[in-house]
Amino acid sequence: MQAFAAAMADALDGTWTVEPGHHGHRDRYLIGPDGEQLHVFYSDWEKTPRLRLSASLPATLATIRHRHGNPVPPHEITVSPAKTPETVAAETVRRLLPGYRVTLAETRELKQRLDEQAAARDQLAHAIADPLGATVHTPGPSPLGHDPQEAIVRYQGPLAGTATVPRNSRPVAFAFSVASDDAAKVAAFLATFPHTDQPTEPEPDRTSAPQDSETPRFTRDQVSRAVNDGADLVIDEVTTSDRDDDLINLVVNAALTRLNNPTADLEQVVTECYDTGPSDVRSWWSNWS
Repeated sequence: MQAFAAAMADALDGTWTVEPGHHGHRDRYLIGPDGEQLHVFYSDWEKTPRLRLSASLPATLATIRHRHGNPVPPHEITVSPAKTPETVAAETVRRLLPGYRVTLAETRELKQRLDEQAAARDQLAHAIADPLGATVHTPGPSPLGHDPQEAIVRYQGPLAGTATVPRNSRPVAFAFSVASDDAAKVAAFLATFPHTDQPTEPEPDRTSAPQDSETPRFTRDQVSRAVNDGADLVIDEVTTSDRDDDLINLVVNAALTRLNNPTADLEQVVTECYDTGPSDVRSWWSNWS
């Protein structure tokens, strides 16, 4: 597997490195020039041995996507282990990497939005803390599943309490206690702010997964998984040539491109999903009978 993975790495664009897997001689990881993670695993547990290739997000991005984004769609294909490393690399580029790189880019954009929101939160927290001589406690690393997104401003003095500053521009929550002699002064000060008939409702968090009322019956990830699983099913169960596989994968890419852009033509499909031009893709089936 080491030699096979190394040959695959050489055949892929850019500089890919090979790292050990978790199953001894059966698997290896390929790490791409842009942080891509590709797992190559030889499986002979089924009736017919297969080479399984799956792509996953780097650990930090996977955690962010799990906590704040939509579920990560599976990115996996299977090929015959009899194929050469160069052929498997070419199929990986055509069948696996385009969709995976979309997920990778989406998750990096999500991380950037969260980082920008956190920076704005911290700036506001310090603007609240400075005139009060207070301290700011920003969220630190936390176990998966417990991810505080609020900065806490703790202040002392005539007013003693906290200000809770959310990450996503929601209202700041103040909680404080005041000496009874000063209570009327504080109430008079609060009365200078505009009245609202209803309590302020927080804005929805647009970085998290959509709520039930906003969720379509089938998400794009579900459609993508179903179409790709269908393609793999046909390729696995029917005796096909490389050109057959390429044609099936072209249909998959065209369907998913049309899902985003219903008027996309073949040239747009090829531009978005392949590293070559439309004329080259068409030539794969020239004089096909």
